[in-house]
This record gives sequence, structure tokens and C-alpha cells, in this order.
Amino acid sequence: MNVKHTVPILIQSTDAVKPSNAFEYWCDTVMPAGDITAFDSIVPFSASRMLAASAHGTIMRTVSGPIDVERAARHIRRDGGDEISIMLITAGQGYVEQGNNGTLLRTGDVAFRAMGQPGAAGSRDGYEEIRLMVSRAAFLEQVGNPQDVAGRKLGNTPLNGLLKAYLGSLATSVSDMSDAETGIAVEGVLHLLRGILHGQSEPGTGELSTEALRSLALAHIQRRLHEPDFGPNALAEALQVSRSRLYAAFAGGEGIAATIRDARLDRAHDRIVMMQTTGARIGSIMVSCGFTDPATFSRAFRQRFGFAPRDLVAQGAGWGAVPKGTYRPEDSRRLAVPLRA
Repeated sequence: MNVKHTVPILIQSTDAVKPSNAFEYWCDTVMPAGDITAFDSIVPFSASRMLAASAHGTIMRTVSGPIDVERAARHIRRDGGDEISIMLITAGQGYVEQGNNGTLLRTGDVAFRAMGQPGAAGSRDGYEEIRLMVSRAAFLEQVGNPQDVAGRKLGNTPLNGLLKAYLGSLATSVSDMSDAETGIAVEGVLHLLRGILHGQSEPGTGELSTEALRSLALAHIQRRLHEPDFGPNALAEALQVSRSRLYAAFAGGEGIAATIRDARLDRAHDRIVMMQTTGARIGSIMVSCGFTDPATFSRAFRQRFGFAPRDLVAQGAGWGAVPKGTYRPEDSRRLAVPLRA
């Protein structure tokens, strides 16, 4: 009788770790290949991951609290990782930055990250993600040049829904697959991805377009909302572009400073709605969103939403409910794949 040898599955979780040690455990044990920052100091960090490593690629399903993962040149030199990550956001929202590319990510987006070059990705509100990691050689042979897509997300095409369903099915079914079956499935993903990207992605010219610069800037703003001194000058310096080019990318709107302010206020609004769940206070929320003066914060909040922060608390708006796509600490326990040795 032939015994089917399935791909080994590893479950990693903070559930068995003391809440005070959960973030340190996640950094040291699960994600040592980068500099990790936990954005939320109010709610205890929690996360879980299913990982299936085959000879053809690694499939992961991760549920994580707010986190930023920055991979620098020293991390790449240390571990030599050079895989290409194909990431499907299945819940929550986030961002990815790499080279001259960057974008905000919403539920349902598919994005790419090259692990062999510096970059950053994360989420301020927590996320759930399915990720397929393949070698650079396999991606280059079966899809195309990874530099054309690193730090970017797929545009809308008729085949996108099929790709998302395929990735979701792969993450669910891999625990029952042999290594050979996993190889067939991974090849199918890459073949479908090649069809989607054909005619959509064009090689870069070396010149960062206005649209690309704006997208990159919006992603970087999300990473630094908590810094009170972060503004247009710091943004231009971080992206290594002139102030004039940066302002041109935001022409036609309210401007860069207003974009940063509104992003901070939107985050503060969502955090206040979740106060009953998180146990946070308005003062701590204000500081975590980059504001230092309560009067200024309250005035700006009222101008944007038509009421003060305390009015939102008094209304009880959203109590007991979590905004759609928002991570909740209990979500880290959702992985139901059985652990096998």
C-alpha cells in the first residue's frame, strides 16, 4: 500500500505565549529576517501563521496585528533570501514599498515583493494574507522580470478573481497535497499570473512617474503617521525626490500636508470607534496618530467629520462592531490547518 507523503505543515502562533512576550516571540522566532515594528502599543500583539514549504515554493497564510516589516540590505546579506512574494490580502489593509514603487493595499488586492532587495510592508490595523513565495529564477522563467512588479499591485483584469480564488484554494488544500501536486499547483498560479501581467506591466524607464510617486508617497505616509514631526519635507527626503516633484504629484488636491493630516484623522476616527473593543483612550489615540496638542486635534477632527472626538464617543457609534476589513486580536486564532510533524 502506497503512503502519500504530503507537504509538511508548520503552525506558528502567539496564542501560547504571554501577551507581554508575544511581539518579541514573533520577531525572534517567526520573522527574524527584518526590522519589525508593532504600530499598536495599546492592544496586546497577536499573530498566527500556517506555513507549507515545498521544493517548488512556500505557501503561507498569516493573520497578524498591526506591524511594519522593513527588510534592509544587512538582512539580505545575512540570509541570502531572494524569493519573490505574491501576496493576496484577504482581510484588512496595508501597504508595500520597494525601490521606486509603493502602494496602499485593500482587501482583495494582489501585490508583489522581491525579498532580495530592500523594502517594507505592513499594516496599521492588522491584516490577513495568503502568500506564495517562489524563487527568482522560477518567477523570471514562468512570469517575467520581477523588477517590473516589485512593490506594486495588480490592476483590475477579468482574470484577477480567478487568481485570488486559486491562491485561496491552494492555501486551504496544500495540507493534503504531495510535493509533486504542490509543484503542479504553483506552476498553475505562475501561468495564470503570466497571463494577467501580459500586456499590463511595462518595463520601467528609470523615471518615476507622477502617478507612481503619489502611490509610493501614500504608502510611506501610512508607515509614519505616528511621528508628530513627519511632514512634506520628511516625506520628500525619505523618497529622495525634490519638493517640487512631490508637490506636483499632489497637485489638484488639497496638498501633501492636508493628505497627511487627513490620514491621521481617519485613523483616529477608526480607533475611537473601536475604543470599547481595544480599551484605548482618546489621549493615547491622539498621540498614536501623530498629534501632540489636544485642542488642535479636536479642532481638526471636528472640521473633517463635523463633530468632536468626544461627541463620537458619546454617540456610541459602532460600539460592539468592528469596521469592515479591520483586524481583531481574536482573528489570530482562525487558522484551522492541522499541525503535522
